[in-house]
Amino acid sequence: MNKWHKILLVAFHDMMLALFLFVVLNSLQLRWRLGYVLFWITALSGIAIYFMRSGKSMYNTISRIYAIGWVLLSVAGLIFTFLTFDKVYCETDKYIMKEPSEIIGFDSAILYEKKGLLEVEKQRYKFVHPKSFTPLDSIGAIVIYGDFYNGGTTEDGVAILPLDDSFDKEKAKEYALNRNIEYGE
Repeated sequence: MNKWHKILLVAFHDMMLALFLFVVLNSLQLRWRLGYVLFWITALSGIAIYFMRSGKSMYNTISRIYAIGWVLLSVAGLIFTFLTFDKVYCETDKYIMKEPSEIIGFDSAILYEKKGLLEVEKQRYKFVHPKSFTPLDSIGAIVIYGDFYNGGTTEDGVAILPLDDSFDKEKAKEYALNRNIEYGE
């Protein structure tokens, strides 16, 4: 490995590490699972540093320890990936509904708004497993078709729930009445 290859590898790893830390520290959720891709590119470039050789044994030792640290982080990252992988229930061109990636929690669906490369959390819903949904941005509501928990059983049904803070209860009730959807207070 010549000098320019080493410089490019270290520069690439530093850029990926800075980008990964920016995403993590700002709690950003990237679309298309790009956060996982970003982590694995950073980890693999960190591991590749193990194969850099220098004329000084101190640099070789430091690079090997650093790379072994990335191997350990990769093992932890693999476990974290399997624990937090969120299943997509359904999506539209503007929104995506996912299963929460929390290990312990009571939410059963999270609605994200697609904004470029980001997914911005809009609302969390409890006791529902959506099959499809229709956002009603004009009244701040969402119509969710899916399975709803009712005590210890699940029932197939339809619900009109808040989409955001602009939820208009009267218009949602009128919408439900016009479409024969049961609307509860």
